[in-house]
Amino acid sequence: MKTSILLKQLLFCFLFSASTLLYAQTTHIVNNNVGTDADFTDLQAAIDAAANGDIIHVQQSSTSYGNITLNKELTIIGRSHSDASYSSQVGTINLAEGCSNSTIKGLQTGTITEPFVSGATHAIENLVLQDNRVSQISNLGLYGTFNNMLIQGNVIDSGLNIAAKTSNVLITNNLINGSSVSLSMVDTLLFTNNVFSYFNGVSISNNTSDLLNISNCIFVMERTLDRTVFLSSGSGTIQVTNCITYNYNSPSNYTFTTGSNITLTNNQENIDPLFVDRATLGDGSFSPELYNLNLQGSSTVVDDGLYQNYNFKPLGTPTGLPSIKIDTYSPTVPKNSDLTVTISAKTN
Repeated sequence: MKTSILLKQLLFCFLFSASTLLYAQTTHIVNNNVGTDADFTDLQAAIDAAANGDIIHVQQSSTSYGNITLNKELTIIGRSHSDASYSSQVGTINLAEGCSNSTIKGLQTGTITEPFVSGATHAIENLVLQDNRVSQISNLGLYGTFNNMLIQGNVIDSGLNIAAKTSNVLITNNLINGSSVSLSMVDTLLFTNNVFSYFNGVSISNNTSDLLNISNCIFVMERTLDRTVFLSSGSGTIQVTNCITYNYNSPSNYTFTTGSNITLTNNQENIDPLFVDRATLGDGSFSPELYNLNLQGSSTVVDDGLYQNYNFKPLGTPTGLPSIKIDTYSPTVPKNSDLTVTISAKTN
């Protein structure tokens, strides 16, 4: 079930994430925990004070950093999105004019969206949304134009809605628990290697007259009813290739919608993908940090789903960022004695 699909004029330029910006980089630390000494306690204040090209590290906290508007070329890195006591939480993230060449990773957030701008003509380019846990990604490209977006390695709890004024969008290696995906520009969009786990089935809409390609994805659910991966298209078509479905409440079935505008090629329906550890995946009590969604050696699935050489982070510890965690420490220490602390460090 491994394939390569060439989309018409699909010119992804995601080397921008590793390109050198012509700015002097300054790293800012944001921490809203009481008694800490950081550059900022307020994330929006840090964004407002930062210069293009700067890096902002958002420390773990049980208190949300609130809603933010990103209108500069910044890299914002959280500690993790689901690691117990180590998550960096924000509210709505508004992607506004000026945020081209930005990266957001390792955050637990509500909605990532584009704020309303009447008569907008701005263009936003080269965005990376990676390793976050997001309630929903909504309306990117509804007002201004968005070009070159990488949406990768995220846990998306609700919905995914990409609007019409977008181009060169790669949506890959995400764990999607939402019930719906709505796409309004598919000619230069690649949708591949995602896992869907909504317990009652998922709906994917192609709102264009072009061809939407969906490849190498896993669709699982857990419901005592037969369900379909509901595929709908206006005047366009949908091509589903090398995908798999499974209902954990077997013998209930989970199959793909058929229709004159839908082409199904080399898919497997009602086949257990055999995750190493699915826990309660697909039953509505979604806790992705509990799962090991690697595939067992006996699985019939090859290179589908989240991985295909991508190091997916169930806890949302950002890729490429070293982390240190305190494992144990002395609960009480006599006066003038040493405090014993055990730490673990790893490179992500």
